[in-house]
Amino acid sequence: MTEIAAAPRGFLRRPEPKAIGHPGRGEHIVAGEMHLGGIAVSGDFFAADLPPSIAAELNGFGWLDDLAAVGTPKARAVAQDHVLRWIRRHPEARPDAPEWAPEIAGRRVLRWIFHAGMILPGLDRDGAGPYFRALDQHLNHLRDSWYDSEDGLCRLEALAGLAIGAMYLRDRQALALPALIALAEEADAMGLDTLTEARAPESLLDAMALLVWAQEVADEAGLDAPAELRGIIGQIAPVLRALRHADGALPCFHGGGRGAAGRLDRCLRAAEGAALPAHGLAMGFARMARARTTLILDAAPPPGGPAAVRAHASTLAFELTVARQPLIVNCGPGDGFGPLWAKASRATPCHSAVCLAGLSSSRLNPNRQEGEPDILTERPDLVWAGDCDALGNLTAPDFGPAHAPEPAHLLAGHDGWLASHGLTHLRELWLDPDGLGLKGEDSLAALDASAQARLDRVRPEEGLGFDIRFHLHPEVQARIEGAEVHLTLPTGDAWVFSHDGVGQARLEASCLLDRALAEPRPSRQIVISASLQGRAIQIGWTLARSGAR
Repeated sequence: MTEIAAAPRGFLRRPEPKAIGHPGRGEHIVAGEMHLGGIAVSGDFFAADLPPSIAAELNGFGWLDDLAAVGTPKARAVAQDHVLRWIRRHPEARPDAPEWAPEIAGRRVLRWIFHAGMILPGLDRDGAGPYFRALDQHLNHLRDSWYDSEDGLCRLEALAGLAIGAMYLRDRQALALPALIALAEEADAMGLDTLTEARAPESLLDAMALLVWAQEVADEAGLDAPAELRGIIGQIAPVLRALRHADGALPCFHGGGRGAAGRLDRCLRAAEGAALPAHGLAMGFARMARARTTLILDAAPPPGGPAAVRAHASTLAFELTVARQPLIVNCGPGDGFGPLWAKASRATPCHSAVCLAGLSSSRLNPNRQEGEPDILTERPDLVWAGDCDALGNLTAPDFGPAHAPEPAHLLAGHDGWLASHGLTHLRELWLDPDGLGLKGEDSLAALDASAQARLDRVRPEEGLGFDIRFHLHPEVQARIEGAEVHLTLPTGDAWVFSHDGVGQARLEASCLLDRALAEPRPSRQIVISASLQGRAIQIGWTLARSGAR
């Protein structure tokens, strides 16, 4: 591509924010303190000595979304000050520096452009010059380095920053179409297999958002974007529709959060084709929906390969949302609150799942050396989910439409404790047609002679303890009355959790880990504890709206 020496004189069109964050985090930044990865940064944010992952988040400027959510003159002044301070600190691109990694540079370009309305007001031509020269510098750097980024979301961030920046900035249109073509071709070459291999729904949404933003800016600029761009957006959309809870948010699995407010629905509206969810498992998750209630269950082993660094031991965990209110949740991603929370949040007890004797269904590498990442090296070999036909054979999950007159039924299982204890876990669920009742049965069993012999060797004399955990959203109030747990939603609706008495139910402390918050949010969890004395045990439980049973 031809080198362009002159810096652009401004924007061809006025940029509009395409990403809005959390006002609570924004208020903290306005007050002079930013919380990243469990670390509070104050003063000159960029002078702090930070771990690489936190420095990447800081230098990517995604936190400008949070300042935009505040929207006050003080928030705009803070945004302008930190952007111009960063530019003065980095007068030229340094490809070898971490903050100039292509994906971080691409992320930075997008936020600087989308939030130009916060950065530029009050600056005259000379005052705005460093900002536009820095953007021009970024485009040259991305043009020469995007192919050095890792495959997947990182490469899409680099190319989206290059393409969108070139479409907005004067005198850089020569870069725009080639960058759009490269973005479309790379996304198409990756396909759904690469984009979904991490099994984190929020990561797939982030990838789709980049493609949708590029398509929208191309339409605004009157450019004919490659057909592959709309094509891959159309392929992603059914998967995310299948992972959309009734409140418009995503389930928290494998290091992903609920997604920025409104982003999922905005991206889905941009997709062409019928607005239908994916058939069967979507990204390894099963979705049950009846009326205004959704249940999403992790029905595949945790991801392996590079994605195993963030994988959670969440097999057969589920989340339940009633209308606009999350009811049963997972704790969420802990990497925004420091290494201890990051590790703890990956364990099975932080998910609404069965936990055997304190042992997760997948385990971190036991012989990790100092400095090596924690990776899930032991995971279930076999995970299945579906329904049963008339002969008792397992079929692919197909729950029909949300308004179907019959209950949604799911039978799922995994063998994550087969090697250690000879046990297989079965979870069977029925969701009522009106969405106001969920019945479940959780079973642990040694299914053959070899498994029974292994169980007999390791089972303590007093029996093998296990827990079934149901983490409640912080807005749900809970109290125990006898053998039942009474729940009150913010709407005032009353729900009751009951069980068959095989185990004992209690309430314990829990928390919600949301990167939009400065601290973990306290909540409660229902725990059924029982002990396996023989070779099999089954526990039945019911969650229903009061009066609906």
